[in-house]
Amino acid sequence: MPPENNGYPLLETFSLVGLRNLKIKNRLVISCLISTILPLFFICLYTYFLYGNSDVTGQLLVLALLMMGVALIMTLYTYMSIAHPIDHMIKTCQAISDGDLEMRIQDHANDELSYLSDNIDGMVTEIQLLLEQQQLSEAKKRELELRMLQYQINPHFLFNTLNTLRLVAQMNQDKVVSEGICSLSVLLKNTLLNDREFITIQEEIDNLKHYFSIQTIRYAGSFHVNYEIEEGLSGYLLPKLILQPLAENSVLHGSYNDGTIMEIYVTCRQVQTDILLEIRDEGKGFDMNDKSSRPKGLGGIGSRNVNDRIHLYFSDDYGLNITSHPGRGTSCTIRIPALDSDSRIQNMQGGTYVSGTYR
Repeated sequence: MPPENNGYPLLETFSLVGLRNLKIKNRLVISCLISTILPLFFICLYTYFLYGNSDVTGQLLVLALLMMGVALIMTLYTYMSIAHPIDHMIKTCQAISDGDLEMRIQDHANDELSYLSDNIDGMVTEIQLLLEQQQLSEAKKRELELRMLQYQINPHFLFNTLNTLRLVAQMNQDKVVSEGICSLSVLLKNTLLNDREFITIQEEIDNLKHYFSIQTIRYAGSFHVNYEIEEGLSGYLLPKLILQPLAENSVLHGSYNDGTIMEIYVTCRQVQTDILLEIRDEGKGFDMNDKSSRPKGLGGIGSRNVNDRIHLYFSDDYGLNITSHPGRGTSCTIRIPALDSDSRIQNMQGGTYVSGTYR
């Protein structure tokens, strides 16, 4: 908003509205006429009125013409020094608006137009980086979606088959198999038919319980699961199926396979504006500094997928952290923002990614 000028309303209106409707070269011509040529013209008329056709009048006329020539040259020089950078700026901005983000103004002068050009170049560079980052993000998202599609099969055929097997198990009074098939059916239904990217923490925990129920059939008596969910967090949202790959790592790579019962702890707590989800086992563990001793599952496709999805949905400030010690077990901790509504998810995903990793 222009500053108020109550003392000269007509001059303010003329300078801010009238002149702004003219091109720069026309403004400079008007300025030259008003400030130089017209005063000299009136001086010549006044001299002719006083001295008539005397030598003084002729000398003043020659002097006035010289001064007008100098004024016109200075006006032309001033016009070129302003109009040329602006014209170059307009052509470059037009090329950028047509999609050529490699164009830059690159004005190396030391005036206000150069400052404006540098700011425009900086904004174009930032826009180019954001577009490249968005393209990489979309490509990564499509890759993850394709990877998920590769594991999908016909759900109706699968559920009908599982229901048939569950009925057979019930007829044979095999409660363990019946419950395991029921858990598998519910888990696959939540995985294949539920197309929501975000579910509540309670739904994720329920899926995890079904997964452990299935693994109990294969690893009967080898582990025991403890849940510690902080009160009031069950309704918060998180990306679907980010705990199951970590639970699988604990069961497959943490168990001793010698009859020892391994304790697994699933905890969820809020720390300021973030939520920490942890799956910790008291299993074999491994040496973090020795890559050869690290189980293949840890840091594999499942764990990388979890970390990549969290980075994709939010930023690199959030993600998965794994710590382990031989003989003391492994801890997998996920940090995500506390999201209690879909609108907050949209706000988080609308932002740019920030460099850095959660460690």
